[in-house]
Amino acid sequence: MPLSASCEVRSRARVIAIALGLGISFAASVAVAADEPAADEPAAVLARARAVMGFSRAGSAVIHYRAVAAQDQDYESDRSYPPFFAMMQVKETWFDPVSGVAQVTTTRATYPSSELPPSTMVSDARRAFSVTADPPRALGPLPLSALRNSRYLDPWPVVADWSAASDVRISGREVYRDYPRVVLVRAAPGGEQRLFIDPKSGFPIKLELVAPHYLWGQQRVEYLYSNWIRVGAVMTAGASFALVDGQPRTRQTVGAVDLVARTAAALPVLPDKPGQSAEELPRFLQPIDLTTVQVGPSTYLLSNPGYTEAVTRVGDEVFVLDATQGEQRVDKVAHAIARLFPGARKVTVVVTDLAWPHVAGVRAWIARGATIVTHRAGQAFLHEVIDRRWTLAPDLLERRRNAVSVQIRGIEAATPLAGGALTLHPIDGVGSEVAVMAYVAADRFLWASDYLQPPSGFASAYAAEVVSAVRREGLAPARAAAQHHALTAWSAIEAQASP
Repeated sequence: MPLSASCEVRSRARVIAIALGLGISFAASVAVAADEPAADEPAAVLARARAVMGFSRAGSAVIHYRAVAAQDQDYESDRSYPPFFAMMQVKETWFDPVSGVAQVTTTRATYPSSELPPSTMVSDARRAFSVTADPPRALGPLPLSALRNSRYLDPWPVVADWSAASDVRISGREVYRDYPRVVLVRAAPGGEQRLFIDPKSGFPIKLELVAPHYLWGQQRVEYLYSNWIRVGAVMTAGASFALVDGQPRTRQTVGAVDLVARTAAALPVLPDKPGQSAEELPRFLQPIDLTTVQVGPSTYLLSNPGYTEAVTRVGDEVFVLDATQGEQRVDKVAHAIARLFPGARKVTVVVTDLAWPHVAGVRAWIARGATIVTHRAGQAFLHEVIDRRWTLAPDLLERRRNAVSVQIRGIEAATPLAGGALTLHPIDGVGSEVAVMAYVAADRFLWASDYLQPPSGFASAYAAEVVSAVRREGLAPARAAAQHHALTAWSAIEAQASP
């Protein structure tokens, strides 16, 4: 931060402090705590963190603040490299230092062209729950990833959780952000975590962990706390960041902070069960059993609640249109191919776009010996996916890596496969660059990647780009389907694209 900006932040904090009628005694107590040497016992380190943050001075009050967060959508942006578009969130948070319960309400979440309805999540050290509107205030269990993504951005619940743990130990000191930090270690839901504490001031600086990931195997996630501000009797981070494999992915800025009575906050009492949030995939990524819809004599759609894929046979070769969800989905598709196309010897997988859930099966197909065809601009990204080492839970590709031959073919213009029985065509609209659609001539069937979405009552820019590409390429589909769009007459697609 430039000197002038840093001074401005500190100046604003002082103005806020004066406006709230802060006394001198709290500043003096923090100064004394900051001068105390850090003990070599985890309990003493955490006690000092609580002291400088103001846990005891908060008394029976609940900490309440409003914040704005920008969460990079790297997994679904229009390119596989930065910059990524962000989901912008307006949030309101309550945290009870006594019970350890945190409630985060996202009052507004904005995507390009749309907004999500308000949502509320509550958590303690081991569980996260969604708060439903119907029935009112009912609690639905959430996966462990929800706990991490919300609770760990706030240093108050983090310090509270670590203070309540019985297995915290000191692993030594490491330099982080220019200064040596005391590093605490403990086992936590989902695996080992490390908490970095500043020995000169007592404040928590960073929480670090390794989280499993459906595409990358595992990711190193760091929650950084900075720009500390003082409000009344407490101090909290004015800015928090989530970094994934070293790259900032979430940026949160805290605005108004106050202390409210526990009765006014009315935080829910969490149920006894489940005792811990599960490490599970969201439903759209779960490899639920497939249903089969026949499109033509040798073309089928394979669907589950998350995604549809298409398979078609030409001679002894089977073409799989997209590779979604992951290894278990690939296993189910491979079994369907063996049932639908007995005797087929070769598999070619067409990757039509690069959203992470859409390519999560690529590694498993490579491990099975398939050839991958994609837009030329996507080749480097797919090599990055394949080259990633899965060390937390080795997948099929990791186990077979030394025996695998990686074959990825890139296209950038209309490309015939299998003697023209299947042709690939870049869509090339302003919102569909580097995406590909596939056309099965014998069935007059168009596979439109992710660029047809269920009808929503208004004209779709994606559908318009697909229709434009079909006309440009001189294709004559009778029906079309896509990852989230059922088999539909082409005339209905054209109507969907009309303004």
